[in-house]
Amino acid sequence: MAWGRQAVTAVAAAVVLVACSSGERRGPQAIVGWSVDDAVLHLWIDTCNGDPETEVIETVEDVTITVVSTKRDPGNACQDPVAVTLAAPLGERPLIDGSTGDEPEPMEG
Repeated sequence: MAWGRQAVTAVAAAVVLVACSSGERRGPQAIVGWSVDDAVLHLWIDTCNGDPETEVIETVEDVTITVVSTKRDPGNACQDPVAVTLAAPLGERPLIDGSTGDEPEPMEG
């Protein structure tokens, strides 16, 4: 009887993992908005509890940030906020989204 219960539990766990992973994709995600407070950038990413990680390349000409996160449904109905502290204030330097190569639109906030 115990073996049968373990088999059912294992099958149920596998079904849950497959169901949860079907709409998930981990990789570079676009920055959908940002604001700045001196040397702290506040970014918004269209992932839902996707455990975002950032890579920052800061030069005197610009700041490039690549965000890697897990894209989960419900998509843009749930966004992850990310705060990045720069070595120097952003100032007049453009912010470049490393996933697109473009400058994302700033947001108030």
